[in-house]
Amino acid sequence: MDVPDMGAGGMDDMSSDGGGDFGAPTDELPDGIKKEIITAAAEDAWRKPKKGDEVFVHYVGTLESDGSEFDSSRAGNKPFNFVLGQGQVIKGWDVGVATMKKGELAKFTLSPDFAYGAAGSEPKIPANATLVFEVELLNWTSQDDLFSDGAVIKACVNEGSGWKKPKAGDEVQVSFKAHAETASKCDCETKDYIVGTDTFGPFQEMVTKALEDMKKGEKCELKCTSEYVAGLKEKDAASVPEGTDTITLELHEIYDVSDVSFGKDKTLMKKQIKEGDGYDKPKEGNKITLKAISAVDGAGVAIAGFTASTLEFVLGNGDVCDALEFAVPEMKKQEKALLTCTKPQHCVDAKMGLADLKCDKVVLTLELDEFEKGKDTWSMSEDEKIAHGEQRKVAAAGIFKAGRMELALKSYKGIVDLFNYIDNFKEQNKATANTLKRTCELNRAACLVKIGDWEAGRKACDTVLKDDSTNVKALFRRATCLKALGEIQEAIKDCKAILEQDKANADARRMIPQLKELQKKEDKKSQNMFGNMMKALGTFKTPSPQEAKKVVDDDEDDDEMGGDDDEDDEPMPENSKADEKADEKAADKTDDKAADKAE
Repeated sequence: MDVPDMGAGGMDDMSSDGGGDFGAPTDELPDGIKKEIITAAAEDAWRKPKKGDEVFVHYVGTLESDGSEFDSSRAGNKPFNFVLGQGQVIKGWDVGVATMKKGELAKFTLSPDFAYGAAGSEPKIPANATLVFEVELLNWTSQDDLFSDGAVIKACVNEGSGWKKPKAGDEVQVSFKAHAETASKCDCETKDYIVGTDTFGPFQEMVTKALEDMKKGEKCELKCTSEYVAGLKEKDAASVPEGTDTITLELHEIYDVSDVSFGKDKTLMKKQIKEGDGYDKPKEGNKITLKAISAVDGAGVAIAGFTASTLEFVLGNGDVCDALEFAVPEMKKQEKALLTCTKPQHCVDAKMGLADLKCDKVVLTLELDEFEKGKDTWSMSEDEKIAHGEQRKVAAAGIFKAGRMELALKSYKGIVDLFNYIDNFKEQNKATANTLKRTCELNRAACLVKIGDWEAGRKACDTVLKDDSTNVKALFRRATCLKALGEIQEAIKDCKAILEQDKANADARRMIPQLKELQKKEDKKSQNMFGNMMKALGTFKTPSPQEAKKVVDDDEDDDEMGGDDDEDDEPMPENSKADEKADEKAADKTDDKAADKAE
């Protein structure tokens, strides 16, 4: 007798009598079902089956009244399977098994309402019988209705790990197999794939939907109805061979792709191809051991001269190329990654044998072997922070002198951030910290001037001048930025402020005439624009009273209002470029002194 089957005495409404949503992973059982755990599941087992999952169990059923056994799957050593919450078994099983974990053995006592009711199941189960089942949950296969219409059922074959699931736009590595007599042209053992892109032809929608609920390492089967397969054939018959009703899909990797470039302009992209250990990442000053495994160009061709090597260096000291300096702080120990750089000059490094790169793109394969984790800055004493800041400032000055402005900017910002809160410092340390912070902010401004980020450069100078309003270097660098931004009068004010302190300051004296010349040009340009406007107004004809009644005439043009002003901006005088070079030379001279002396 197939005892778990609903039989003639089964309940009509599977959701009545407090049964709730069958398959919900909860231990709250309704009156009429008692559960006693005989053997608990393993400590690391926490998942429970849900509605729609196919479960596999062993059971022994007895009557509570006399203890007689009426059925058992163990007699034939053949597990019993059913789909949870679909009414394929008696109500007590649907509710009770949903509370179990894999490997758990439990005893369920079911009142007649959750068993075979008043009808019983003759000859072994009398009417209104209370039943006792010992049930062991062996395993289950998770199943989901992919489109909520029964067309495609997703069944989990192997569980994945972790918590992350891919979304549209994420890059993953998958395997795809259509079960058919002949292979589908979409079949692949492994493939790197961007979720949502049209790679799998008619199967695309199915694959995208399935992947959205998969974890790394998960393998599933997608079981399709004949009607759904027919629809796929209409899209692309060549990709859907005869006999296709089940698709096997496996998610091998979910790649973590991140922009590690200085300007977040995607010129340096890191693609994690092997996950690292733990959560810690290297910081400036840490000793690094990094494996440089390969280097290829954008076409995948090995770059001549590259030598696979293990690099040992101090992060943030400029010992390796900028590409590595910016990527390594975003890696974990034992992480393996592909680093794609579209500014090859950032990959020039003698230690890797990369010099005079001619390609437009460099792709490096890297593995962070080890790093010596230093003390976190938040756990440092104020004396340790001062010493650390001084050390990092020296390293940053060396990077500045080498002309590596982006890396210098990163270093100087780190020092500035280190001393953002110093209210609880001792007075002497507070003064030292303020000097360090001001110096690094000033040197940051020098870097920004070098790379032409005028607005950020002005803000950096503003920060310095807020606490030190007569700082000559900050005034001159801000004047340089204001000149480039076209704020001529403000730049003149800064130059005059410099001369009030130092009448012989050559840089300010040279810049003032240049600024006045620029102002004359702006004034002349404004006069020309105003004159053109007046000419246009002079050609305007007042309409007669009869014409004034016509508010809009779709066929008329607006040329009478003067049209477009085609006059180009007046060219710079021939000596303007020489003046600009002189400014840059003066700024460089001032900035180099700042780097040497660190104020």
